[in-house]
Amino acid sequence: HGWAVNHHYWDGDIEALADHYTVIRYDRRGFGDAGGKPDPTADAADLAGLLEHLGHTRAHVMGHSQGASVALTFAVRYPQMVRGLVLFGPGPALADFPLPPSEKAPPIPQWIALGTEHGVDSIRAAVARWATESFGDVPPSRDAMERLWHLLRTYSGADLLDPAPPLNLAPIPRVDELLSVTAPTLVIRGDQEMAMIRLVAEVLAYGIPGAQNAVVAGGGHTVNWSEPERFAAEVLRFLRTVDRSGEVQPH
Repeated sequence: HGWAVNHHYWDGDIEALADHYTVIRYDRRGFGDAGGKPDPTADAADLAGLLEHLGHTRAHVMGHSQGASVALTFAVRYPQMVRGLVLFGPGPALADFPLPPSEKAPPIPQWIALGTEHGVDSIRAAVARWATESFGDVPPSRDAMERLWHLLRTYSGADLLDPAPPLNLAPIPRVDELLSVTAPTLVIRGDQEMAMIRLVAEVLAYGIPGAQNAVVAGGGHTVNWSEPERFAAEVLRFLRTVDRSGEVQPH
C-alpha cells in the first residue's frame, strides 16, 4: 500500500485476484494496525520476513505509490523471491532521478509545520484535500473520497512529525540498479495520473529490462477504485503471461 493508508486500500481488488491467487495484504511498519514507527529502511526486509514466515519462497509482488517504491526495492534486494513485479502508480522511486518541480507535488514541509502546530488530524485533512485536487480522478467520486478518508483515519503522522530514520534516508534504488531487476515487470497507471507519476512510470518502464507498460483509461492515481474491472484485467493478464512462460505455477 501507499503512503498514509493501509492494507484496506486493496479491498476492492481482492475478489478478482483471489479467484486465481493466494493474496497477501499487510500493513507496512508504522501504518494501519502495524506497530512501531514508519521505517522505509526496513520495508524490504519486512516483506521478505513476512513471506518467509508464511512459507512463501517466491511470489508476485505488487505495490502502489510509495508501496511501488517498496516493491521495486524488494525486487532489487531480493530478486530470488520475486516471480513477477507490478509497479502501480509508482511514487518517486529512484535515488538519483530528481523530479522537476510540480504544483501537484505533496507539500511535505507545509504538512509538517501544520501537524507540529495543530496535530495529526490537520495533516489528515490536508492530505485529503491534496488528494482530491491532485490524484487525477476528476471529479473524484464521493465513494472514493469516503474510502480515502476512512483509510487516512489510521495514519499516525509519525513519519512526518517524529521520523526515525529521516525521510531522506529511504534506501530507494538508483537508476542504474533498474538493470538488476530480473523479474518480469508491469508498470501500470491511470490515464489521468499526475504528471510526476507519469514521468516516473515512463522511466521505470524504459529502464527495467523487458518491462511492460499499461495505461488504464478512466482514472488517475486510484484508477483501481474508479475502474476496478479494467485494472484487474490488466494485472491478471500480466500475471498469467508470467506464469505461462515461467517454470512455476500460481498457488
